[in-house]
Amino acid sequence: MDNKIKRLPDAELEVMKAVWAAREPVTRAQLEQLLGSKKQWASTTILAMLTRLEQKGFLEREKQGRAYRIRPLVSQEEYIQVESQSALGRMFGGSAKNLIAALHQCHALSRQEVQELADYLEELKQEEE
Repeated sequence: MDNKIKRLPDAELEVMKAVWAAREPVTRAQLEQLLGSKKQWASTTILAMLTRLEQKGFLEREKQGRAYRIRPLVSQEEYIQVESQSALGRMFGGSAKNLIAALHQCHALSRQEVQELADYLEELKQEEE
């Protein structure tokens, strides 16, 4: 996991989610179509975000014919790991127990989700043995 990965602003994260969802390199026009149903951003706005994301090392643009193909350099899984650790540290003092307690206290967990968490923790315990 790369410690250089920084938290993205919401708008840039939306662009990255579209790039990740494409599963293969896309052109800016294809990306605009993917984002079109969610956001009504101008082409220049998307281009500016792509430039920032490229400068931050999240993606690269490769010239292919008359268009550029956009592909991620940071996977969604890598970003989620870094963002999860960051949120856990910022909001819950690095404690997963505090996170679960907060979710429980605000009634955000159903009985089924609590059971799923218990089952998952049991699987983790079994793996460590």
